[in-house]
Amino acid sequence: MIVTGPASPILSSNQGGLPAREGVPALRYYVLDTGYCLASEHHIMRGGERRKVRCHSIVALLRHPEQGWFLWDAGYAPRMLEATRRLPYRLYRLATPLHIAANLAVVAQLPHFGLTPSDITTIIISHFHADHVASLRDFPQARMFATKEAYESVRTRRGISALRRAFIPSLLPSDFERRATLISDFDGPTLPGLGPTHDLFGDGSALLVRLPGHAKGQVGMLANTERGPVLFAADGCWLTRQVREQRPPHLITNLFVDDPQAVRSTILGLNIFMQARPDVAIVPTHCPEAFEREVSR
Repeated sequence: MIVTGPASPILSSNQGGLPAREGVPALRYYVLDTGYCLASEHHIMRGGERRKVRCHSIVALLRHPEQGWFLWDAGYAPRMLEATRRLPYRLYRLATPLHIAANLAVVAQLPHFGLTPSDITTIIISHFHADHVASLRDFPQARMFATKEAYESVRTRRGISALRRAFIPSLLPSDFERRATLISDFDGPTLPGLGPTHDLFGDGSALLVRLPGHAKGQVGMLANTERGPVLFAADGCWLTRQVREQRPPHLITNLFVDDPQAVRSTILGLNIFMQARPDVAIVPTHCPEAFEREVSR
């Protein structure tokens, strides 16, 4: 059982693969590819080229030395194709053409690590867009963590109302509320540009931080890993280049994001964080640059 605890010190830089701060557990992690959709770069980022970009939906598989194996998001799964077979959810597939294979589902990749679904004790949900939750039903024993704000924003949505928030209700486990812990307190260490955190395990190894704008209640996670600190940035930005160059997405994305102004503020906050913490690897879920660096390795 995971118990949230008192605030812990902000993680410091990692040298030589050692824990970032003495006494803070170092997490083992792997980044998995679960498939991709196609999007136009000039929609993702103002000033981008008019070309299609593969936006992979990546998932982090992590191991805490005491809490065991857990997932950062759940990614795509073949059931996503069934869930988008009929209207109105078929519009999701038409807007973002899906490229999903059964062997890329997280549950199909676990045997490569000598794991089964029952080994996954916890899943952290950055937000409830379909490409981040499609595999949740493959883990019937895992506890799930999300912000209360994120879940309340989609809990009663159905049909077009759900689709407008990229949410597909059938992807959530029927017993989600029984197994979920909904977080509302962010009173842990403050990250530069991003604000206060929620210390997931109470030991500084995984700090959740708000990344508003793209989806209500969205969070990122600063993880203290064996390879150094990593910020899993969810959809706080789509491309790392957006953060470096301070380029918000095209205005057309205003049609489906929760708060366009907050999107821009989060990208600015990530830029401030990037400059203040150059030791931290930033891993946005759909960034091709991060994909090549993390998944290929």
